[in-house]
Parts: sequence; C-alpha cells; structure tokens
Amino acid sequence: MWIAIKEKLLSLRESFVPSKLTSSRFHQPWVNTVVKRLSRQKNRAFKKLKTTRKSKDRDRYQALKKKCNQVCKDAYNSYLCNRFVPAEDRNNKRFWSYIKSKKADNIGIAPLQSQSGVIRSDSKSKAEILNSQFCSVFSKDRNIPFPAIKWKYPSMRQIIISQDGIQRLLDQLKDNKAPGPDNLPPIQLKSLSAELAPCLQILFQSTLQQQSIPKDWKHACVTPLFKKGSVSKPENYRPVSLTSIICKAMEHIIYSQVMCHLSDYSILTDAQHGFRARRSCETQLILTSDDLLKSIDTKSQVDMVLLDFAKAFDRVPHHLLIYKLRYYGIDPDVLGWITSFLYNRTQEVIVDGEASSKSSVDSGVPQGSVLGPLLFLLYINDLPAYPRNNSTTRLFADDSVIYRQIDSEADAALLQEDLDRLLDWEKDWGMTFHPSKCQVISVTKKRKIVNFDYMMKGHILEKVESVKYLGVTIDKGGSWNNHINNVTASSHKTLSFLQRNLSQCPMSIKELSYKSLVRSKVEYATTIWDPHTKSNIDKLEMIQRKGARFVCGDFRRYSSVTEMLQRLQWESLQARRKACKLVMMYKTVNNLVDLSSANFNLQQSPLHPHKFIQPFTRTDCYKFSFVPSAVRLWNGLPASVAQAPTIGIFRPAMQAVVYQIY
Repeated sequence: MWIAIKEKLLSLRESFVPSKLTSSRFHQPWVNTVVKRLSRQKNRAFKKLKTTRKSKDRDRYQALKKKCNQVCKDAYNSYLCNRFVPAEDRNNKRFWSYIKSKKADNIGIAPLQSQSGVIRSDSKSKAEILNSQFCSVFSKDRNIPFPAIKWKYPSMRQIIISQDGIQRLLDQLKDNKAPGPDNLPPIQLKSLSAELAPCLQILFQSTLQQQSIPKDWKHACVTPLFKKGSVSKPENYRPVSLTSIICKAMEHIIYSQVMCHLSDYSILTDAQHGFRARRSCETQLILTSDDLLKSIDTKSQVDMVLLDFAKAFDRVPHHLLIYKLRYYGIDPDVLGWITSFLYNRTQEVIVDGEASSKSSVDSGVPQGSVLGPLLFLLYINDLPAYPRNNSTTRLFADDSVIYRQIDSEADAALLQEDLDRLLDWEKDWGMTFHPSKCQVISVTKKRKIVNFDYMMKGHILEKVESVKYLGVTIDKGGSWNNHINNVTASSHKTLSFLQRNLSQCPMSIKELSYKSLVRSKVEYATTIWDPHTKSNIDKLEMIQRKGARFVCGDFRRYSSVTEMLQRLQWESLQARRKACKLVMMYKTVNNLVDLSSANFNLQQSPLHPHKFIQPFTRTDCYKFSFVPSAVRLWNGLPASVAQAPTIGIFRPAMQAVVYQIY
C-alpha cells in the first residue's frame, strides 16, 4: 500500500511539477552590471599601471578602485534593503537565512579527527566519522533483565483514525520544510491533503492492525548539530533525524491518543516539566528557585546535585522501553506499532550533500521524531520514585537535579543515599550517568556550612560556586548578579553583530532583529531573576537604549535616546518584566499552567477575595523572588483587572496599569 501511494505521488510530481537546474557556482547576488563594468575597468587600469609605472596611471587606478568599492558597497546595501520584507512578516526565511550565514560560527561541519587521529576535511569522510560516532553510543548486545514491577495501570482506549484528522495534519504542514528520505515534500502533501486523506486512513489503520510499518518509515537522514567544545571532535555533535513526513503524521495521531491516556490516569511524574503542555523551563525554574531562595530566607542550606546522563536519548534499550510501555497500559496495537517503529531502524549521516553508509540503530529514540520525546519521558518517568529520603528530584527531559535541606552531616548522608538509589535506577534500566560532568552547589548564606563530599561511582563530584541550569545561572548566595552579567555581555555581543551586518537595512528589519535576537535573550525567564537593584536594572536598560540607537541609526552624542524610545513606542524592560510576572501569576491563579497557589502556600485575603496574603520574608533574595514580588504586584491591581475572565482581556488591561507605573 505504501509503495503504491509513494510511487503515484512521485510520478505525479515528475509529470506535472516544473523544475529547473540552478547553478552551483559561487557568486555574490548583489553584483550587478555597473559593479562588473567598473571592476573590469579597474583590472585593466591595474594591468596598465604595472606596465607603464606612470603617476597618472596610478592616480587613475586609485580613483577607479575607490569608486568600485563605493559602488559595490552601495549595491550590497541596496540588495539587503530590497531582499527583506517588512517586519510584519514573521516567516521571512530569507532574512533569517542571511542572519545565520553571517554568524561567525556558521562554518558547517569542521574538519574532524578520526579514531586514528587523522584530520579529515572532505564531506564523505566527515559523514562516515560522525556516523561511526553516533553508532558507537548505542547499547548493543546488552541483555539487561527486566526489573520486577507490578502492573497497575488500565489499558488505553483503542485508537480510531479519521479522515478529517489526517487532512488537518496535512493542511498544517509548513511548505518550506525539507522532505524526508522518501523524497516527498510537504508542499505536495499539503496540496493534495483532501485526496490523500482517504488513502492514508486505510494505510494508517492497516499499520496499526498489522503492527508493522513500511521500511521507508524506519530510515532516517541524520543531520549533525554542534553542541559545545572542540569542533574537530565528533563526540561534540548531536544527531537529529529527518524522517518521513507521512510517518510523522501517524506519530502525531498516536502521540495525541497516548497523551490523553497518560493525562486521564496522571501517569507522568509531577517532577517532569519537559515536552509537556502547561509546563516549560520557566515553570521548572520557578519551583526550583522558590525552594532554594526560601531556604536562604530561613537561614538553611540546600545542597543541589546537577546530574548528567551520557547520551541519554541514544542509549535507551528498546526491550526495556517496550516493557515500560506495557506497564503503563499502552494499547497492544499501539505497542506493536511502536515496537515496529523502534526495531530494525537504519540511518545515514548527511554532510554537505554527501551521505555516509547506512547503519543499523540498535537503541535509543529518534531525535527529531514526534514520538521520540514522549517515549523518553515514559522511560525516565520512574526515576524520581527511587530516592526514599524525601529529597526533591526535578526533571526537564534528561536534565535532572536532586536536592534537599542540609542541617547536619546526617542530612548530607541521606542525600548521598538517594544518589546511590539513582545509580540503582541506572543499573536497572541500562542508562549511564556521567560523574565527571555532575556538579554540586551548596545554596546558603550561612558562614559555617556543612561540607560533604558527594560521590558517584567512586568519583567525588565537583563543587561549584555557581551553576547554569536550564539557561539561568544559579549562585550559591541566591544572587542573580552573575546571570545578569552573562546576559548583558551576550546581548551586547549580539547587538554589535547586528550593527555590523544590518546597519543599512530599513528600520522595520532592524527592529525585528533586535526584538528577536536581543530582547528575547534579555527577557528569558525574567520571572525568576527580575533584579531589584538600580545597578542591575540600569545594565539591562542600557541594552535597550543601545538597541534604540541601532534601530534609529542615530549614534550622535547629543541625540536623545529617550525620544527614540518614545518614537519606537518601546516600554522599559523593567515594566515588561513586571508584566511577565503578572501574566504568570494570572496563569497560576486561573490554573492555566501546572503551578498552583498550593505549591507556594498562598492564602487568599479574607477582606479582598482577589488578593493574597503577602508571604513573610527576611532577606531581599527571597523578597524579590517570583512568589513574594508577584503577590505584591497582583495585590496592586484593580479588582476588575485581576478578575478578568480570560488572559486576552487581562493582558492589555494589566499592561495599561503597569506601563503607567514603570
């Protein structure tokens, strides 16, 4: 059935879709006829100068060289201005492709070091080296026994696939995405969604009933993405799989049904905030920072261990994953479909158009697939149940932390016991912690702290003064100075990059680039680290003022930046941070995120139902953290605003109040 559908689609495209060959020669698209003519004149003048060595020929060559450079610069600036559409078009692919091409680290795949130590620079060799590296982390021939678990979850409902649902999935495809290994582009599938839906319904239902999927759906073209470290080491690249688009449509159907089953029976652990609706990095950081800063407020100490899995997504043993899916009550047909989806997979690495040899995928969940993240969440779901000493475990996909309050060495010993139990989970389920990358931070302001050497696999874990968790730098004393310094330094670098490359673009393009690449960085998770000191507030506002000069193209000393900000109608970053806090508070109060007032022991005011009793605080680090500061802001809102029925009504009414104050 699949071969018939695929061959028909390919033959239709061959017969009715026009195509053309494009030149692969390197050329600068802004070089027009005038630039070419002047360049030829300049070259002829240079040749004549080398022959005659006369001063008049030298002067003529210098004049032509200067004029050619100016004309080339004007042509380049005109090309940029005409290339990009106004900022209202947020899907300006050409603009973002240009930004990516101008970044200093955009060098593709650097020459790689093979196992023999030889540096390879040709694309075919790099593809083979990366393919060998990605395959080396698979958990091959590891017959790990099934841990004993009791079956307690009921079976999920049987999946019913509808034509309307398939057509909606095809209609939502993005035209500019790349085709999968089957060479079927999304624009073709989207254009034929009404005609394909009945065929795909029969195909999808058959794959479920037969518990088998086509071979094409099991193959992936892997794109290597650089993470960090040395660009010449293959282990510093992450594999992302490009798979069949039609297979992804079927994955979406299974994903939605499985998530409904998990939600109905509250199967996913509350400690997990990754890849889940109503949860995010921000919700995870709010809960974690509230625990840490509250401990400082009560003059306590919290030891937090940040855990690192070695190649977590690639090491998941398939037979143990299927065992867990059966435990969680996944429908037998769906279980068989997922089994076929995971087993006998193949992959090839693509580098600069060159493909490596095909290799088998013996473990792991495909990174880049729809089902991959959900399967990993289910596999790691029972990890927080292993510690038994009331230590707090939090997960964001494979980013794991465990912490507890430490008042004596006995408390530290209990945390060490919980770490050992996490190693039991590792042994039971075939995963691997990376002790040399795990870190310990003691969050406290006490002068005399409890020093304890935490160990994993005989390795003493590294103790640090500050640590980066989910993009936010956490300091041992509860201060956000280090994080703000890192954010401002990075933002200034990005803004300077934009000034170098977009100085001649229209204001709309420059404003789009500033808001997308700079302001978004400055405002990431500001509900957690919103500063209260004037020095830190001014550091952040300086970025906005520099951004206003860039957008307006006015760097004169006597120019008023305040007038520029008013002309651009930009609110202060401080006001925007307060608005973000109030939006998150509204979502918390109205149960729009998986946070609740019970998480923070908030109590409603007996006199004003829309207000909360202000939490008691002793220190500034907790006083200006999310919960106490958001309650103060919330209590300052008029009742008509705080009790708005929807967030669409609340947001503009709240902003009118906040922007007037700040």
